[in-house]
Amino acid sequence: MSVSVKNNSLSVKAEADNRASLAIRFMLDGIHQEANQHTPMNHGNLRADVLKSVIGLHGEIRWTKNYAIYQERRQYAHYTTAGTGPHFARNAVILSIRNGREYFKKAGL
Repeated sequence: MSVSVKNNSLSVKAEADNRASLAIRFMLDGIHQEANQHTPMNHGNLRADVLKSVIGLHGEIRWTKNYAIYQERRQYAHYTTAGTGPHFARNAVILSIRNGREYFKKAGL
C-alpha cells in the first residue's frame, strides 16, 4: 500500500495572510468611517486628508494635516459641528478593535 502526501501549507499560509491583510484594510476603512463622524471640521479639510496603507500584515491610518494631532489630543472650548471633538481617532480605533471579529469574518477568516 502506498500513501502520497501533498504539502499545501505554503499556499494555505499565503491565502490566510492575504485574507488577514484584507481584514486589516476593512478595519482601517471602519476606523476612518467612524472617526469621520467625530472629526472637527470648521476650517480646512481634516476629514478628507487621511492616508491608509496596508503592507503585509501591518496597517496604518494617518491624518496628514499638521494640526490633526492638536485636534486629536486637545479639548477646545467650542466646536462648530455637533458631535465632534477631541480623541476622534482614538475612539474610532477602540470601537473598531471591539468589533474586530466583523472585519475578519468579512474577509473570510
